[in-house]
Amino acid sequence: MDGPWKGLYGPARMKALPPARLGLWAYAATGMAVGARAALSTPPPILPTLLGLGGYLALGTAGVFWPERGMYGRTLWHGPARPEVALTFDDGPSPKTTPLVLAELARAGVRATFFLVGRKAAQHPGLVRELVSAGHEVGLHGYEHDRLFSLRGGPHVLRDIRRTQDVLVDAGAPRPSLFRPPIGFVSHMTVGGARRAGVTLVGCSARALDGFRQASPEKVAARLTRSLEPGALLAMHDAAERDDYVPASLAALPYVLAAVRERDLRPITLSTWLTATLDA
Repeated sequence: MDGPWKGLYGPARMKALPPARLGLWAYAATGMAVGARAALSTPPPILPTLLGLGGYLALGTAGVFWPERGMYGRTLWHGPARPEVALTFDDGPSPKTTPLVLAELARAGVRATFFLVGRKAAQHPGLVRELVSAGHEVGLHGYEHDRLFSLRGGPHVLRDIRRTQDVLVDAGAPRPSLFRPPIGFVSHMTVGGARRAGVTLVGCSARALDGFRQASPEKVAARLTRSLEPGALLAMHDAAERDDYVPASLAALPYVLAAVRERDLRPITLSTWLTATLDA
């Protein structure tokens, strides 16, 4: 395995725990020690105790918002230090916008990974088949795109993953094993459900931040091109969550693809990196 692999299950990475997780454990251990002291002798001072509790809650919340730090579990968010880049798209399929993304990728001869919403895939199975026949990879993005998904328990996560997998298989896709949770937030419950489902959690090294109506295509293009490097994993949208506007990534995509060519990076699907990791 070469370079700074920031992914997940490779044997070279299993020995070292992420610093964020170690920090959370240290906070928890300190809290248990303080609690034991309070039970056996005098209670600790209130102010330091409250500050410690606040720090623990802040650290735990940060781990949900930035799953790439690996606080609750391993997440694929970057590839090996090879001249490759992964382009990923969320919230589709949409008959209004997904075909436009497919056409742009086809012109460039590029394959990408699409994280699909189960409800939309059930409504538009032909688009799922079109994605697969064009050589793109299909992943999971929740059945309903539940914005509170990271607060759901492990059994709910497992059921949601299984339901979305079944929909995509019925639509003609290979059974997906890649899962980017809605909104991209990951809690310990998300990790537990994903492990039981046997899927790989996916984050990103750069977000387009195009998931709202007022996003600027120019800023999206600049943000993504700044982040292009060997092993970059870019997160964009091929559809709006409610299909009520055109994501800025559609206008930014030609500029991102041009930058990929100029930097001699080869676009790949995510399973390519996972296969390389397991074979290392």
